[in-house]
Amino acid sequence: MLLITQLFEVDNCQSILRDDFTNNKRKWEITNKEAREAFIKDGSYWMENKSNAGWNYYKIKSPIKTTRNFIIDTKIELLNKNQHGHFGLVWGFDKNKEMLNRFSLSADGERVIIMQFEKNHRRVYHRFHLRILRKINLNQAVRFTIIKIDSFFYFLINESIVNISHESHFINGGPLIGYYLEPLLSIRSKYIEVKKIKATEIKAVTGLNKLIN
Repeated sequence: MLLITQLFEVDNCQSILRDDFTNNKRKWEITNKEAREAFIKDGSYWMENKSNAGWNYYKIKSPIKTTRNFIIDTKIELLNKNQHGHFGLVWGFDKNKEMLNRFSLSADGERVIIMQFEKNHRRVYHRFHLRILRKINLNQAVRFTIIKIDSFFYFLINESIVNISHESHFINGGPLIGYYLEPLLSIRSKYIEVKKIKATEIKAVTGLNKLIN
């Protein structure tokens, strides 16, 4: 398979949202129920999925305009090791908040799943299941980064690219972003940041010209 993407030069990268969890001005979910718990304490957002089945998400509205280039960046610490399931990010969402995107890492640090799906998992539209070449160290916070430039999404774990996918694989219906958490897992995050990117396409002569001339 031949994947051809355009080259871009980043002219500017500006933070449009950063939450260091010193307060709850962004109105993250705060709850303590039988199946889930979430609170802000000591400069972190703490989340726990106590259920045996069913995933949770914790979301806010961001200033993202989905037609533009942007970065979503956070660090997530897995608090209970030796568990099954995934944790990570969600973004996108349609107007009814029934369809969304997910970028998650398995609790053993070995696999990544990137997908567009219905909230109840009745239907999965696109799904990429990737095995990490080098197991992620879960004794420290894991950095999740999503970069959208032009028509492509770049997914990074600890600053290393794990996948590049075309925007057609994802729902880009809204500015909601947040955290993803599967059963019996607990996590905390010290920050989440969104940046807008100004990038210019590089007009370069490449070997592709030889294919068409």
